[in-house]
Amino acid sequence: MYRIGICDDDKELCSGLEEQIYSIAKELSLKADVEVWYSGEGILKDLQKGMELDLIFLDIELIQANGVSVGRFIRNDMEDIHTHIVYISSKQTYAMQLFQIQPLDFLVKPVSEEQIREVLTRSIRQRQSLKSCFEYKKGSTIYRVQSKDIAYFTSMDKKIRLVTKDGEAEFYGKLKNIVEELPADFIMIHKSYIVNQRYVSEYSYDCVKMADGTVLSISKPYRKEIRGKIKQYRRAEIYGEP
Repeated sequence: MYRIGICDDDKELCSGLEEQIYSIAKELSLKADVEVWYSGEGILKDLQKGMELDLIFLDIELIQANGVSVGRFIRNDMEDIHTHIVYISSKQTYAMQLFQIQPLDFLVKPVSEEQIREVLTRSIRQRQSLKSCFEYKKGSTIYRVQSKDIAYFTSMDKKIRLVTKDGEAEFYGKLKNIVEELPADFIMIHKSYIVNQRYVSEYSYDCVKMADGTVLSISKPYRKEIRGKIKQYRRAEIYGEP
């Protein structure tokens, strides 16, 4: 499911944009879910509660909590570098203010259906491309690791330990958010563990042994789902199924 947000105080624009997105998503065979807000305060409230979005169409000229402050909250407070932000404005004078937010695009009203189609297509392509790499942030620096080189993730409180075939790193984040950014080879076996099936040397009912000898437990709520995923993965390995 591609989660798309629209935040603009123009209700007519929101309605038209929502309709266009669903229409284009159908053309692209994309399962989309669109949420609409009419104020920056509204979307900020839901983001603070844990709302997660893949793409946001965000009006800059919102009253009080404007689009720039919402973008800064996503990038700085949430430390979210993955959500695509597309700014919508009736003006063209915001380039310098938006530089650090790194929006996917900047569209000047009125916005055409072709512009929406191009942005949505580009967002999907970039998301798919990122699946081959994993990005994390430490301080103000963004690091990128090839997903195929990652063996597993473990977490304690908010600190995440990333283990690769060549070493390891630590950063702050949430595993439940990370697993959505990873290819299908990765499975969550415990609220504190994500493993890359390529690096699992042994499976049992309640644990896995990784290639480096580390044993990680499979928590009870995940066991049935994990068995199914393992069978599917092994079948794909043997028969070359997608």
